[in-house]
Parts: sequence; C-alpha cells; structure tokens
Amino acid sequence: MADIDTDFQIDAFERKFMAGRHREVDRFRRLLAGAAPEKRLINIYGIGGMGKSFLLDEYRRIAAESGCRFLLLDSRDFLHTPQSLCARLARLLEDPAADAGGPEPEEETFQVSDAIRRVNAVAAERPMCLAFDTYEEMEALDQWIREQLLPRLDPSVLIAVAGRNPLQGAWRLSPAWRQMIAWTPLSELAYEDAKQYLENHGVRDEASVRAIWNKTKGHPLSLSLAAHAATIREETRLQDEEVFPFVAAQWLREVPGPELRSLVEAAAVLRHFNQEILSYAADKPVTTEQFQELVSLSFVRRTSRGWLLHDLVRAAVAEDLRARTPETYNALRRRGAAYFYRAVGRGAGSSRDAGWEAGEAFYYLGDHLIREFFYQTASPHYFETLDDSNAAEAERYLARRKASPKEARIPYVDPETNAPKEFVITPEQSLFPVKHLHLEELRRLHRVHIRLLRKPTGEMVGLSVVIPIHEKTLDFLLNKPLSSAYFRSLDERQLNAMRVPADTDYGLFVYGIDVADFGDWTLRADAGLHFITLMLTGGFIAGSPPPLPFFREVHRRLGCETADAVHTDYDGRTPAYTYYLDTRGPRLHQYLRKMMTQLGLDGLPEPQRKSEPDLSMLTEREADIVALIGKGLKNADVAARLFVSEITVKKHLTSIFQKLGVTNRTQLVSKLFDRE
Repeated sequence: MADIDTDFQIDAFERKFMAGRHREVDRFRRLLAGAAPEKRLINIYGIGGMGKSFLLDEYRRIAAESGCRFLLLDSRDFLHTPQSLCARLARLLEDPAADAGGPEPEEETFQVSDAIRRVNAVAAERPMCLAFDTYEEMEALDQWIREQLLPRLDPSVLIAVAGRNPLQGAWRLSPAWRQMIAWTPLSELAYEDAKQYLENHGVRDEASVRAIWNKTKGHPLSLSLAAHAATIREETRLQDEEVFPFVAAQWLREVPGPELRSLVEAAAVLRHFNQEILSYAADKPVTTEQFQELVSLSFVRRTSRGWLLHDLVRAAVAEDLRARTPETYNALRRRGAAYFYRAVGRGAGSSRDAGWEAGEAFYYLGDHLIREFFYQTASPHYFETLDDSNAAEAERYLARRKASPKEARIPYVDPETNAPKEFVITPEQSLFPVKHLHLEELRRLHRVHIRLLRKPTGEMVGLSVVIPIHEKTLDFLLNKPLSSAYFRSLDERQLNAMRVPADTDYGLFVYGIDVADFGDWTLRADAGLHFITLMLTGGFIAGSPPPLPFFREVHRRLGCETADAVHTDYDGRTPAYTYYLDTRGPRLHQYLRKMMTQLGLDGLPEPQRKSEPDLSMLTEREADIVALIGKGLKNADVAARLFVSEITVKKHLTSIFQKLGVTNRTQLVSKLFDRE
C-alpha cells in the first residue's frame, strides 16, 4: 500500500510541473474516449529534449484515471527482435511495474502469437493503449510492427508511437495508415507555458523568467535544466552569467570524447552545417561515422538545409571556445564565411539556393545584433503563395491583426556595454505594417509577390507583400502611401530606367512584411531572414519600413542606404524614410566584402566567378537582337524592327542563350547590365 501511495504522490508531483501541451493532451483524451474512431495511432515526434517521454507519462496518468490499461514499450528495455518485444509485452501484462532489468521468458520458446492473444484478451475486457518510446531506435522492427503486430491487434487498442522523427516511408505511402495516424509534432513551449513551468519551479521574478526564455526559447529540456540551475544558484554559488553555461554543460555530458567535442565546437561556430561544410570549416576530413555520431546527439536537430545545434548549446559552446582559444574560434568563423562567400561567387544552384547561400554568408558577416535578432535557430514556419484558395484566410488574418493590437518587446544585449536592453513596439505601432495592405487591390498588380507565413499546424501567422518594379507597377508605386515619396523623388531618367517590360523586373519594393507578434523570436526571425534573402538575391531592393527604432537599427546594420525621401504615411506625424540596396551583378560581392571588412574578416579569398560573356562570339544578326532586347523590346517588336519572323527571333535567342550561358531573357538582360 505504501508503494502505491508513493507512486500516486510522485505522479501528482510530476503532474504539478506539467506545463503546456494542452492540445496534445486533449487529443489523447478524445482518442481514448473514441471521439475519432478512424484514428488508431497517435504519432508523437520532435527533436531530443522536447518532452516526448514526459508526455507519454501524462498519457499513462490519463489512461489510469479512465480505467485504460497502458503498456509502455521503451526501445531500451528489450532486444529489437519480435520475440523479445513480445516477451517484454507479456511481462508487462503480468506486472505493469515489471523491472526492465529482470529476466525475460526464453525467446526461442516464446510464441509471438501468444503475446498478441493475451493483449487482445485484455482489450476485450477494458480499453487499452500500447505505447512505443524512442521509436527511432526500433528501425529493425519497424516493418514487422507495421505489417505483423499492429494489424493482428484488436482494432480498439490505441497505439502511441513517440520518436524523434515522424513515421515515414510505408506509413505515409499507405492510404490506410495515413487515415489512421494522428500526427502530433512537438515544438518549443509558448512563452506563457514556459513562464508557468518556471513559476511551478519557484522562478517567479519576471526578469529571470524572461532571461531564461530568451536563452532556452521554450525548449523543454533546456527549461528544465535552467530551472534546476536557478533553484540551486545559491547552493552552487553560480553567478547570473554562469547559469546558461552550466545548462549547456549538462547537455554536453553526452559527448563521449575530445574528438567529437572538437566537432561540436566547430558546429557551434557555424549556423547550418553538413558533412562537407563541417569538413571545410574544421580544415580536416570528417568521416561519415564521425558525422553520424555528431548528428545523433540530442541537442542536434535536422533542418531542410542541413543540421544545427540547439541555440543555447551553440551559444554557450561558441562563447566558451572564443574565451579559451580565440584564434581557433576566429579561424572557424573565417572558414565558415569563406565557404559561403565562395559559394555565392560560384553562383551554384538555383536563384533560391543562391539567396540562401548569400544569407548564410551574411550570418558570418552580419554584426552581433543581426545574428541575435534573426539567426538564433531554424524556424519551423513556412511561406506559401497567396491565391484564390487562401485569399479569404489572408483577409481574416488582417482583420484579426487590426482588431487585436498588442505590445511587443524585443530584448537584446548591447554589444558595447554588454547590458541587457530592449526595443518596445506599442500596440498602435504594431499595426503599422498592415495599415496600408489592401489585398484585393494589391492582387490586381502584375506579378505582385504576396506570401503567407504559416506554422507547421497550418495557422497563418504573417504575410509579405513585395512589388516588382516594372512598367505595369510604376503608376501604383508613384501614387500610393509608403512608396510614392521615394518614386516621386526620382528624376525622369531614373524612372525611365525602371520602366522595363513587365516580364522582367528592375528591382523590388518591399511594401510590407508583417508577423502576428514581433515579440515572438521565431516569427521575427522569419521576417528578418525573408528580408535578408530578398536583399541578397542579386538585385535592387527598396522599402519604407515603420519609423521605429528597431526597424531603423536593423536597416542600418544591414548596410542599407537611406534615400532622400521622407513621408508620414504610417501615423500622419512620424517621419519615415526609404531604404534601398543595389546588389546587381558584381555589386553583391562588393557589398558582402564591405560588410566583411567592417567586421575585421577581410582577407578571405576572392570567389571564383564565372567569366564575363564574350559578345564577339555572336553573329551580326544575333548582336542586333541582343541590342534590341537590351532596350526592352519584346520578341514581336524585335522581329518587326529587323523584318524577320518571330520564330526566327526565337531561334536566334536559343543560340544566343547557349553562347552566353544563360537560360532566359531575364538572365540575358542581367548579363548585359553587368557588362555596362
């Protein structure tokens, strides 16, 4: 009886410290109650330290309260064979609290079908949930579980599968399994949930809560370690600046030796990394075995562009390395910058890749605040293009934003004084980015780029409006708020240069980039990196952001030029400026080199650039066509001017593209511009 009471007290104590995960818990309750009978399997997934096992514990408590039998199969408790799994299952059926270290029934004499029969017999009498933890380690059993075990279990048995990665392969390819799986990704806790968690642990001082939040970003394991460090601070005599290195040190206990530790240090100086980038930065080959060992660490996460360390670990390890061996730190950073700087010069990949590579180079070339604001970690959000199917949703988003303004606080550390500071955006100012966004009118513009920002769950949390500058958008830009002050300040020669055909662009005007909450670091990173990518894709960009200290500081530190154009369109009284940057052709590398020099990173090798096109290789007719296209004439106009058919012009263009190493008219015009 004492043991039962003790278990009850432990469960009650652990539940007290449960924070967030309300949606995941509610979903389990509904599935357990049979509210969605077509959903038979709940798949919980997320990177290490997201609280998957802790959530399974809560599922166990909920199951017990509802009279459901809960069986947990942790991959570490049995050999990864069908016989051993079923032996463990049978032992749990006999004694749910069975010690995993005790002897299992003999595998060679134990029948798999017997375990399945026992499970079904219990399920016929009472509800049952069968849970798998650390499923990523059960790769050898995956096919057997999917094809042999689960189909033979009673359909009433609810299955929970928890692992670092979502179920893939045949699970997704099968229409039947796709229908039965409730995908449940785990991400960082929201600020309010993290605050509640810390308060439950006795950390109630607002400044301490916000400092821990800014460092951990709601990562559950980091929060737990930080809360532990905060509560024992007096006992351990930790100074404030020592708390987070202490937390990172707890993470690094799983790094087995100095060789892997050196790779962790190199990865900490980088942002994204893969085996090639890590080898280049470390200036030594990194074997596949070493790389796999590195990315299997719990504080390493996979992204669409490679891998990265949890930002708390990355910051602590990088800072420690910089303090201990500054030459090593600087060498790693320089080589990281060199890798992406050279990649930009090679022009490798698509234009999207080139923009990403330039953005990665900027991580090393950008200053302290730019990295702190926009490069702390990878965001799980994604952009999609506005069209008829989501236009109504975008309008609802704008209506919600205008109906619910909120204050945003953006903390940062002053790089000169090392003192904590913050930018404050008032509720009124938070509406500046959406004040002049009229989507129906904007959608009528030729080739306007309107993109919606979404969470992994699909919820819309921001949008971006970028207007290409060409002959069909200039009238709008000359006459509308935010843009008219700048375009009316230009002389006729400058405006004429911008009146390029509508199938190409002179450049881009950023009419607005908004997120639901600029105080949310992930959304702020989405907005900032989106803008940086636009800056660095090799073109002309202009925009007039809200006249607030945060936006002014960002544009200044990004090296943007200030135009001689001022307006008060945001609130009728505060002067707002237009900023611009020209990175067309060779100007992109000039810009990157300027930023590099300002940060003392000069001396990087010049990138190997493709040679300039030799127009002398063109025939006389091809040269005539190129000259007319350079003036903005379309194919039909070129044909009429040269008294040939349009088909003949197209044939000549195919030859021209081949000789000059381009694939379309836009690239051809860019080549011509670069030569001038």
